[in-house]
Amino acid sequence: MRVLNQNSVAEMAAPYFANVESIRAHQVAVYVMCGGGFLGQFAAQRPADFYIDGRVSGLPYSRRKISQAVNTLATLARCAGMDPRHLPPSPAFHNCGIF
Repeated sequence: MRVLNQNSVAEMAAPYFANVESIRAHQVAVYVMCGGGFLGQFAAQRPADFYIDGRVSGLPYSRRKISQAVNTLATLARCAGMDPRHLPPSPAFHNCGIF
């Protein structure tokens, strides 16, 4: 897996991806990477405080990949002038039949 330098992400991606629509799209991606549920919601709405408890198993992606995606979401939120500890709610997927 390629490890992203978050400073480079902030410099290069900010002009293109640091807007509300992009933040919401990244929230959905992180939510899906976590497998949905409470963990996905926590990652999408509070990426700066996110962690994966040791009791969690059966994730669709590796912990390293999820952590990198969540860190990228937090970086993009900072570039957009948003607080990565309190992002707006991500779209609700309850009863969509995908999880």
